[in-house]
Amino acid sequence: MFLQLLEVLQRLVSQLKRQLASVLWLSLPRHLYGFRPLHGPRSRSRASFQCCGRAPRRQLVMDYIFECFYNDTFESITRNGLQDRQSRRDILDHLSSIIKGCSEGQNVQTDEVASMAVTAAMRYHRLAKEGNGGKVCLMGKYHNILYIALRTCWDWGVRDSEVVVQLLVAIYECEKTFERIFLGALFGPHAPHFIAGWRSDFQDQHENVRAMVYFLKHATRERLELPVWIPRFEQELQLRFIDVPIESCGRSSPLRIALQANAPELLLILLRYGASPHPPDGGTSVIIALLDKLIENGRNYCYEQVLCLKILLRNVAMIEMPFKPILYASRRETFFKRYGILLMDKIIDKEQVYGVPTLRHLCR
Repeated sequence: MFLQLLEVLQRLVSQLKRQLASVLWLSLPRHLYGFRPLHGPRSRSRASFQCCGRAPRRQLVMDYIFECFYNDTFESITRNGLQDRQSRRDILDHLSSIIKGCSEGQNVQTDEVASMAVTAAMRYHRLAKEGNGGKVCLMGKYHNILYIALRTCWDWGVRDSEVVVQLLVAIYECEKTFERIFLGALFGPHAPHFIAGWRSDFQDQHENVRAMVYFLKHATRERLELPVWIPRFEQELQLRFIDVPIESCGRSSPLRIALQANAPELLLILLRYGASPHPPDGGTSVIIALLDKLIENGRNYCYEQVLCLKILLRNVAMIEMPFKPILYASRRETFFKRYGILLMDKIIDKEQVYGVPTLRHLCR
């Protein structure tokens, strides 16, 4: 008898909650709390929302939940409260619980709910900038919220490339670099603490590499290009996400740093996603720099350096000889005097220096 009364009471409470939600959310203004319009164009990953008449209200409810979460959470922490990695992980654990609850309660895919959480985080950051004049980021917790969103994208596998790219652009507008994505993948999770003064949000180098590939994939899909000032050229260039220089490493491109670290696996990944074999960071030729490293110890070649050179040469038609503007004959003679040992040991092919590359090589 008691169980039957309890079931009746539960059904009554559920019915009252549905009626109350209908009254509240149907009358809620669409522009409340800066929410984006719900009847505008949508990305492909959110097409499932259009199949249900209740979808806009459902999305508005989840947006409001994340809005309240960020406001309540960030009001209770200090400006530097997210400086250490453990504090960011605590926020991420709480946010993950909300994402999982919204997914189960609203019957929506977890990656779509995570996409809404990321969008709400970017909105919080944008409103903080607007309150400070609109152009200058307040940094501290107001900026670290973007890295909570970055980790959320990776943890829940957000598939909406448009949202991921918007997050990358928001980070670049404040930092003018992506070193917190690339440094951990290039040197491991502990090196960024000594190089740039912060700890990576990823557990180990393998996870950091997989996260780097995840963001490279989305940036490549959306053809993300960013304005970068190159001091050597004294002009601003539009560079791809993968070629943006890293500030704490002498403004070198990720590909140049991978070569300096003798990391052929990372070099292969970067080239696969379209990194330029001639980095537009204003530095010297990476091929000539690699040749100089190979001849430092005579014929005792480092295997990783040789492998990096072989991978790099597969992506260029010819090795451009230095020593310009000297005449070609003199440049050729000087090149042979300096790097002739590499030609004799067949580390590099004569066709890629003096002759005409084979059709097989050009077809690559």
